[in-house]
Amino acid sequence: MIPKLILLQIIAHLLADYIFQPHRWSNLKRQKIVSVQHIYHVVMVFFCSYILSFDFHFWGAALIITILHFGIDVLKSYLQITAERKNKDINYFFYDQALHLIILASISGLYLHLYSINYIFDLSYNTIFIAFGFVLLSKPTNIFMKNIFAIFKIETPAGDTPNENASEKSLPNAGKLIGIMERYLVFSLILVSQYAAVGLIIAAKSILRYKSSYKNEYILVGTLLSFGIATLTGIYISSVL
Repeated sequence: MIPKLILLQIIAHLLADYIFQPHRWSNLKRQKIVSVQHIYHVVMVFFCSYILSFDFHFWGAALIITILHFGIDVLKSYLQITAERKNKDINYFFYDQALHLIILASISGLYLHLYSINYIFDLSYNTIFIAFGFVLLSKPTNIFMKNIFAIFKIETPAGDTPNENASEKSLPNAGKLIGIMERYLVFSLILVSQYAAVGLIIAAKSILRYKSSYKNEYILVGTLLSFGIATLTGIYISSVL
């Protein structure tokens, strides 16, 4: 079972790296090895890490996590800029996230080993785990899927083309919102052991059809990946509650 502090720090990481970090910051960080957006981001990392520790004395550990987070982000920016100059298409997303998780888990584990933690708000383990599930299945999963598509070179179907029928066009960002909503539904249904209802959602989603076979395949891959992540997350969390 994951220690409560490590789980809280993972939630803090998801909030700082995905929920509270605008997409514009990520793009600007790709253009310079060190930019003001790097500073803005690590300040957010520190506050999320410290506040979600629910421990007054965790500030030193939060500072170490923040400094190491900054170092990894700068290294990632350097590698991305170098790769672009050499016309190489390399995705560092999963390496970056793995390093962040290893560091925050190591620092949090060491803190638990050296000090006795006194939570200001001693939330139940079940509450923290459910909150983790909902945070993970929102914007973080959208970005995770985007990078999976990039690795397999699955491009987003071009919209609003001259020959595209009006009924085939999509609302901006609607797919992201639909994905989050369906993952929340699947996750919630699994937590209350309503597995049959999950099949109804999949059946409802299968009604969608487009004239473009590529768009159909794109939506099918996205749907299966989205439902798969939500299902595995729900099964794992319900097994430890």
